[in-house]
Amino acid sequence: MRCRVLVLCAVICLFVLLVEGRQRKVNRSAARTEAKESRSLGVQNRHRNIRRSNNNNARQGNRLSARSNNQKRRRLNAAKRNKRSRNLAKKSNRKHKSTSSVSSGSSYATIPLDFKPNFVRTTDNLRADKAFVANRYGGSFAKSSGTARLTNTGNMEYTCKMTAGTPKQTFTVLPDTGSSNIWLPGPHCNSKACRNHNRYRPGKSSTFVKMGTKFAIEYGSGAVQGVLAKDRVGVAGLSVANQTFAMTTKEPGSTFVDALFDGILGLGYQSISVDNVRTLVQNMCSQSVISTCKFAICMKGGGSSTRGGVIIFGSTDTSTYTGSNSYSYTPVTRKGYWQFALEAFYVGSTRVSGTSQAIVDSGTSLIAAPCAIYHRINKIIGCTETSSGECWMKCSRAIPDFTFVINGKKFVIPGNKMKMRVRTNKGNTVCISVVSCMDTDFWILGDPYMRNYCTVFDMSNNRIGFASST
Repeated sequence: MRCRVLVLCAVICLFVLLVEGRQRKVNRSAARTEAKESRSLGVQNRHRNIRRSNNNNARQGNRLSARSNNQKRRRLNAAKRNKRSRNLAKKSNRKHKSTSSVSSGSSYATIPLDFKPNFVRTTDNLRADKAFVANRYGGSFAKSSGTARLTNTGNMEYTCKMTAGTPKQTFTVLPDTGSSNIWLPGPHCNSKACRNHNRYRPGKSSTFVKMGTKFAIEYGSGAVQGVLAKDRVGVAGLSVANQTFAMTTKEPGSTFVDALFDGILGLGYQSISVDNVRTLVQNMCSQSVISTCKFAICMKGGGSSTRGGVIIFGSTDTSTYTGSNSYSYTPVTRKGYWQFALEAFYVGSTRVSGTSQAIVDSGTSLIAAPCAIYHRINKIIGCTETSSGECWMKCSRAIPDFTFVINGKKFVIPGNKMKMRVRTNKGNTVCISVVSCMDTDFWILGDPYMRNYCTVFDMSNNRIGFASST
């Protein structure tokens, strides 16, 4: 019995030992598994952290690299733009300033301007540009005035220089306030007068414009005939584009054969212009060649003097010739000739005539009076009338002063300047009165009057001004 109890106890103890051993084995296995899992999780965490760190570093590196690349790209682009700008500046000879900003970080942008290297600049381009600027800003590039010197030929003719065409062809012309057209000897004129003078050659002018309209103007010896044309015309340092004038084809008679001028420069109103051609002064004003629409003529000479004088366009500053610019003005009574009212005329203290009309005419070498007044003057001064229409006297004869009353002011001409020394066909020297007879009811005050008074022809205000010459 005892043995059985001992065997049973031994079996129980063995069983307990086996169970405990198995439990310890299970516990160790679980511990090892947990340790493995723990180590695996640590490795995964370390790997994850490393990947995160690497990703962060990569992103940061990428950002730094992108920023560096952008900066390099901007610097390269800026260098390229600067190089293009320098090349353009070298070609166009001017620097282009920045005109705008861009949002990419650049502080400026350059916009190139086109330049046409083969463009040929002309005077018309320049004038058009000046006209555009003047119109925009309300100013003017016009010259204030232009002056042409007058040449005196024996106190009978006063001439100046005029050009026509491109390049310029130079002519001697007679400034004539008693007419309104310009004419020059043409290339097809066979008259003796044309052969003796300079001819206008349209084939030599690049600015010539053919018109072909027939032209004729009547003179005492016959009609000067021709055709109209357009070209650039210059006088007194001033130039007018597309000025209409006549090229003569016939200049009959002897009037212009021995004349010391080639053609006529008409300075009257357009209303008496043949074919209603616009006058030179009108075009000077409309083309802004002069700033004020007026001109002045100061003639010198008389007696033995050969001084000429000047014609001034766009100004009344004749102080060099008048001693002052104090003009007395009278209104134009008829816009054709430069016509005004002559209120009275005296020889000495004798009133010879009352109110009448008078014309200032720079193209006339005498003073023409209505015939009835002419005869009264001759009786007072004591000269001898001839059948040819002159009144002769001895040069030693003293004659009284002549007084013209214009707009309430007296304009006096000394008597010794109212006679002219001439030589007869027999070689004798006599003096004649500068007043001649004309079958009209108005006066023509020509060169003998204008030699004593500078005359302003104010087209903008339709008036005539006189200032005593020095």
